[in-house]
Amino acid sequence: MNVRRWVFGVAFCAASALLVSSAYSQAKDEKKPADKPAAQPAPATKPADKPAPLPAAKPADKPADKPGAPAAGADMASMMKMMSDMSAPAKEHEALKPLIGTFTCANKFNMPGAPPMESTGEVTRKWIIGNRYIEEEVKGTMMGTAFEGFGISGYDKLQKLYHGYWIDNMGTGWWFQTGTMDAAGKVLTMSGENFDAMANMKKKGRSTLDMTDPNKHVMKMYDTGPDGKEYVAFEMTCTRK
Repeated sequence: MNVRRWVFGVAFCAASALLVSSAYSQAKDEKKPADKPAAQPAPATKPADKPAPLPAAKPADKPADKPGAPAAGADMASMMKMMSDMSAPAKEHEALKPLIGTFTCANKFNMPGAPPMESTGEVTRKWIIGNRYIEEEVKGTMMGTAFEGFGISGYDKLQKLYHGYWIDNMGTGWWFQTGTMDAAGKVLTMSGENFDAMANMKKKGRSTLDMTDPNKHVMKMYDTGPDGKEYVAFEMTCTRK
């Protein structure tokens, strides 16, 4: 009897346990939220229409010239004419024409308190670069030795000055002067500050060139003596051959 009760009790407990477990599982399933429906793929986006092309830009109109303003071509022509006028030889160059040719020269070199030293030579001058400048070559003797010199002279229309550049074998420097012509166009006066080899210093000096006679001209160079007075340091008389 006891055995039967024990078997029956065990079976009853097992059945009760199964029943409770089933009820608890069902309740748990009811509380669990329902699965979300699967996400549907988004519909394909229709490609946007291409924007309509902009109308081609018209080239900008050329600005109209100001009233009364000369055209660019006219400006260039005016500038070229001005350059041509400024670079062309003028009457001031023509005034130097008596110097052109070959001349024999009688020279005197003076020093204060001493007799003049005399020598001879020859000078040849010619126009160069379209009659804008004069090239000068001198050969002869000076103080008992052979002398050779070279010069360039002309007229600067912009600065309104005559100019002369000189070199020779009596040194390794140069001599540069500028000046003006007298009203008659016959006497040229030049001046400048140059290095004096004899005094071993820079000194101011001047010169004159008298072309009154077209076949004979006289150049004089002046210096200042120990007494402070100006004297003729060099004189050259040139006669056309």
